[in-house]
Parts: sequence; C-alpha cells; structure tokens
Amino acid sequence: MQSPRLAIWQQWLLHALLIWAGIEASDVLVYWYEVNTGGVYATNMDGSAVTQWQRFVNHNYYQAVWVVILAGTFIAEYNYHYVFKKKPFIYFVLGTCLFSAGFVVLLAARNQWKSGGQINFVWGPSSAFAAYCFCYALFRDFMHQRINKADRQMQQAQAELTTLRAQINPHFFFNTLNTLYGTALAENADKTAQCIEQLSNIMRYTVKGAQKDFTPVAQEISFLEDYLHLQQLRLPERDTIRVQTDLVYDGLPAHIAPFLLVPFVENAFRYGIRIDQDSFIKLALTVRDSTLDLSIQNSLFPLRSGQEGLGTGIQNTQKRLQLIYSGRHSLTFGEVAGQYNVRLRIRLH
Repeated sequence: MQSPRLAIWQQWLLHALLIWAGIEASDVLVYWYEVNTGGVYATNMDGSAVTQWQRFVNHNYYQAVWVVILAGTFIAEYNYHYVFKKKPFIYFVLGTCLFSAGFVVLLAARNQWKSGGQINFVWGPSSAFAAYCFCYALFRDFMHQRINKADRQMQQAQAELTTLRAQINPHFFFNTLNTLYGTALAENADKTAQCIEQLSNIMRYTVKGAQKDFTPVAQEISFLEDYLHLQQLRLPERDTIRVQTDLVYDGLPAHIAPFLLVPFVENAFRYGIRIDQDSFIKLALTVRDSTLDLSIQNSLFPLRSGQEGLGTGIQNTQKRLQLIYSGRHSLTFGEVAGQYNVRLRIRLH
C-alpha cells in the first residue's frame, strides 16, 4: 500500500510552519543565551528590557516575518513541484535564480513600504535563498525516491507473503501426484501420466518461484511450455481449434520475475477457445539480447452467463510490471478487428 501524500498546498503550509517554528525557536534560545551570558542588550524606549514576548510580537506583527516565510516557502515548493519535477534540469537552475531574484525584490519592496524610503537591494539573501531552493528540491527528490523504493519493497514482500500463504502443504500434493502418475503408468494411460507429470512440474516451479524475486529465463520458458502443453492436451483434436506457439530463446544469461507471462496465456485459453466454435491462439515469445517480446492473438467471443471478464490477473500483472520494470517495459492489450491482442516488451536484468 502506497504511503499517503499531502496536497501541494498542504505541503507548502507545513513547510512554512516548520520554517517559522524553527526561526522563532532559534531566536528564543539565542536571546536567552545572550541575556544570561552578556546581559540585556535590547531595551524599550523607557529603558526596560525587551521581553521575549515583545520580540515575538515585533517579528510577527511589525516585521511580518511570517508573511516573508509564506512567500519564500511558496516559491520553494513551486520551484520543486512545477520546475524541478517537470522540466529539464537547466530550467530548474535558471528558475531557481529567477525566483530568488524575485524574492529579493519582494523583500526590498517590503522594507521600502515599512520605512517609506528608497528601495535598497541586498543581494546576499538572493544567493542564500537560491541555495536553499536548490538544496530543498534535491533533498525532497532524494526522500521521494527512498519512500517509493520502500513502498515497492513492501508491496513485493506482501505479494510474496500472499503467495506463500496459498501454499498449503505442497509436499502432500507432490506425493499425491506421484502416486497418480505411477497408477496411470501401471494402467497404460500414457496421456494421463504425461498430464500428471507436467502438472507436477508446474506446481514445483510455482512453489520454488514464489520464494524468489527473479528466476532464470530458461526456467520460466520451461514452465510456460509445460503449461501450454497441458492446455493443449485437454483440447480435442479438431480443425476448428488452432493453437500455434513459437518460443525462441538465444540462451544468453537473463532473469525475469516469475509468473509474469502466464496470466496472458491463461486468458488466451480461457476466453479465446470454444470447443463448439472456430477459434485460434497465436503465441510468439522471443528473448534476445536480454530483451523479451511476447505477442499473443486469440479469437474473441461474447462472455457466457456467469463468466467473468478480463480483470484481476492482468491488473495484478500490470502492477508488477510497473513496480519491477518501471521505465523498462511496454504493454498494450485489447480488442483489434474482432480478435484480442497482447504485446509485451521488457528489457530484462
């Protein structure tokens, strides 16, 4: 679950509040220290010592420090959200300088309004404010990346826990499948024995793959071949049902997140094949130079009563692709000319 985010105006006000509280707390401590070590150095017109409350009122009523802080933090937040995050870096650098100059003009105009004299520009604050805006944006971006990374790790851990909870005594199932396999061989039911053997391979890979973030591409392809063969064995041999598969792998070392491809294949068999109607599936998988290309076309039929549409499997896969291969994959799927098409491309590890 992703961490909640504050609206930009809320971030601005929180930013201003923290800066204001920091400045006021610093002033309290510095003034207390100076008075207790060097004596009173600020007095009123009648000669009495300036109290801390009087300094606070002077800062925030007569000098309007809080207005300056609101303006400065607004510029810093705007510079981060609308320039740093959305524009090339050179625009961010130029924008920081421009905003800082504008802030100094604002300060000078404020001082002139208070004193009624000429406008005097003090460019020292411009450099300090520019450095603050620059460092603030870099720091926020660093924290944003750290938070996103923690969110991705948490979601992946949650997905692994969910998968592991589904593994109810897998050794019991393996032993049962081995028994059925032996029985099928003894009864000369070769096709049934082959189905049981491939199902056992699929389950074994499922149990082992759930414990890993990545698996060798060769193992994922072998798993996919077993799944495809198992699906084809259950279909009757008819001219109206055509399943064409082409899996090519160059053998170069590459790894992939496990079970990333099978939801697309599963949907193709589930929604693209009808025993009583002309139907087809064309699947092509190529892995070359650590780049995976998957293309699936299948016939498309109206959903039967009670049959759910395409949903959770593809949605979960989309989330996994975004979490694991953000910026390194492209996925398109949908109906085209009366058939359903899927195209996936991933730059693997």
